[in-house]
Amino acid sequence: MRSLVISLSLSVATLCYLPIAVAVTTDAMAPLKPVVFYHGMGDSAHSKGMLELFDSVKEVAPEIFIHSIFLAESEAEDQRAGFFGNVNKQIESVCQQLKSIPELEDGFNAVGFSQGGQFLRAYVQRCNDPPVHNLVTVGSQHSGVSDIPGCVQSDPSCRLMRSIAKSGVYSGYVRDHVVQAQYYKDPNNLQTYLERNIFLPDINNEREVKNAMYKKRLTSINNLVMFMFTEDITVRPKETAWFGFSDETGDIVDLEEQDQYKEDWLGLRTMDEAGKLVFDIMEGEHVRTMFIYTAS
Repeated sequence: MRSLVISLSLSVATLCYLPIAVAVTTDAMAPLKPVVFYHGMGDSAHSKGMLELFDSVKEVAPEIFIHSIFLAESEAEDQRAGFFGNVNKQIESVCQQLKSIPELEDGFNAVGFSQGGQFLRAYVQRCNDPPVHNLVTVGSQHSGVSDIPGCVQSDPSCRLMRSIAKSGVYSGYVRDHVVQAQYYKDPNNLQTYLERNIFLPDINNEREVKNAMYKKRLTSINNLVMFMFTEDITVRPKETAWFGFSDETGDIVDLEEQDQYKEDWLGLRTMDEAGKLVFDIMEGEHVRTMFIYTAS
């Protein structure tokens, strides 16, 4: 598990140093871009696992400014907000939070774990002020999930979330209050998904009327780096980390085979052709396993 933390910290540091290496015109090194992290489901902004990662990044780049997005002041409430809340309102709050931090005014690199990855992408598409330079997503659900993510027995908030979600992911209360329902995508019921899901169809520009600003803002970033876990069973399908998804028969449809890419709804084809999309893998199960349920 420690090796995964080191791998992530080195990836972050590489993205921080890369723009400097090609832009230095004097002997003095330009300052590193800050890094903003967005934690995943069941985690919190300053959990033990997140703090370990920050320390690892600081070992590589001691001077770097780090901010961890939070949705509530207390660790318990911040963790709960990863299960319960309206994601659209949460993204509005994140836009205000990042705008208020002076150290970020010239832009930053961003790293999102699990659902934090697509939420950071939503930040880019909906406000991006201050701007993101490079976005790294780790085991994220860019194309949604075909099953509500699983839980461990020690996580009562997660078990409560799954219990409520089973009552109907597209019902009024659930779709407005259960975070995971807001990126649930039933491959056997796509029309209902497009009509009733309040978050994912919008940020993926899947509805008939496209938001041109989403494409403009997303294509403005330098790189979108997407990590997929090789043994991920928490997120189904795991290929959603690369914008892949399953069809009604259960077969995986890769990004390049989708209208999303062919018609360039979000600018992903444009980014790919410009070398701005990076598809990478990490060995093992979902990121949540490391940051919450291990003591290493």
